[in-house]
Amino acid sequence: MRQRRPVGNRLFPLMTSLWLASSALAHPGDDSRQRRDAIEVSPHEEAWELSWSDTEERLQGSLRPVPPRAGQPLHVSLDVGSFEGAPFTGPLVLTLRPAGATHGQSVTVKRGERHWEYTFVPEATGPHVLDVGFRTTRTKALHAPLEVSDSPVSRLVGWGLLGVGLLALLGYTVRGMLRTERAEPPAPPSPGTDAGEAPPPQIHATPESPAPGEP
Repeated sequence: MRQRRPVGNRLFPLMTSLWLASSALAHPGDDSRQRRDAIEVSPHEEAWELSWSDTEERLQGSLRPVPPRAGQPLHVSLDVGSFEGAPFTGPLVLTLRPAGATHGQSVTVKRGERHWEYTFVPEATGPHVLDVGFRTTRTKALHAPLEVSDSPVSRLVGWGLLGVGLLALLGYTVRGMLRTERAEPPAPPSPGTDAGEAPPPQIHATPESPAPGEP
């Protein structure tokens, strides 16, 4: 006989998403590192390490690659442990959103063999926030600030267009200099003469002197 899942388990992702959205509205800037729900982000060469803890649980994880880039996969790996009682094995609600926004890419992730893992693809550059929500004795919503950089492909295209523009400008400049150095063209031929043929010399007639005895 098929067992029905408890209503609380089915509503958990929705409740956690609403909790994350309300937390984002309460802290739109996400700039305060002194808040208890702020995940500490430590940059390293190969990954950004994530860490957070309170009196009940602790969270550790990583973000790869460094730095995150728009349009490229961003792998998130997390581990949640309890200081007392049974280990935490429930799902996590992960949301990647632009800083100040209340919505973004959201997914419910189940625990794998050792960690909770998911791969996002950031759609834009600029400040972002990774929200992590889960429920133990109470619902907890944590936030990790991060910066998404430009894709290296877009930078390469931009530099290529700039190089093409500079080459075109240089070509027009050299062409203009060569034009100014050319000699002036010869004067056009006079009307009635063929091109390339010199005009005939003009002969001036000398008036004859009058004969002697003529008036």
